[in-house]
Formats: sequence, C-alpha cells, structure tokens
Amino acid sequence: MNILSFSKMNYKQINLMNEIRIWKFKKRVLPQHTDHAGVMWHGTYFNWLEESRIDSLNKAGIKYTEIINKGFEMPVYNAQIKYLLPIKIGEEITITSSFKINNGPRITVDSKFYQKELCHSIAALELVLINKETFKPVRNRPKFIDIYLRNLCRL
Repeated sequence: MNILSFSKMNYKQINLMNEIRIWKFKKRVLPQHTDHAGVMWHGTYFNWLEESRIDSLNKAGIKYTEIINKGFEMPVYNAQIKYLLPIKIGEEITITSSFKINNGPRITVDSKFYQKELCHSIAALELVLINKETFKPVRNRPKFIDIYLRNLCRL
C-alpha cells in the first residue's frame, strides 16, 4: 500500500488493519503556528512530531530526560512529510504515531495529522539511538531502553 492510500483511511481503520499500537497527541493550530495566509507553517510539523514522540515515550513509561541522563540520545536521521491538505488556524489536529523497531539502532516513527477523521499530512521519521558522548550508533540497545521501545510498538 502506498503513502496516498493511507490518506484515504481514518486512524481507526489503520489501527485495526495493522494491529499495532497507535499513539495519539492533540494540538490546536494557533497564530504562531501559521504563515500569513493562516496555514500551518511547515516547521511547525517538525515541532509537533517531536512533541508527539516525547509524549508517546512518556505514556510508554520512560521520560526522554531519563534516556539523556543515562548517556543516550535519539536524534532524527531521516525525515519525510507529505502535505496532502492544508491545516488552518483554529483547527484541532490529532497526530497518530506508530513505532517500528528492529534489532539495530534505527527506530521508525510513522505519523499522520488528522483534522476530525480526514488525514491532512503523513510523516515518516527515522531515529537512531546514539551514545551521547561518542555520537556513535548503539547497535545493542540497553535493556531499559529496549523494554520501553517494545512497549511503544505492541498493543
């Protein structure tokens, strides 16, 4: 299924289809989030994706500051956003996110921006777990991080 097929489905359908954990985060578009035309500015998407990721981690039981304090970071390695419909000032947006992990250092986050049940944007982020001091990828995740990342992915 391609990225545009997902835009025609609502988040309830996607959740049932994949049987993966879907995290939800709500935001309202304020004047500072928009350009002069009242449309959400492209940089706001990245800020909201970051807030959504941190919120999901918190709900899964780990604070991002705990990861940092133990000597790790999860910077964005790759980011893609497909803008399908404009998001306008005053609209309440629900960001749905799902996480995919494997045995390596990469973590994939697929997110969708909904206004009611209509998908306006689709984003795919790749994060890499790194050692904060060396900035090198951590290929064998510490158990405390692995447990929470797996909790992010499963129902």
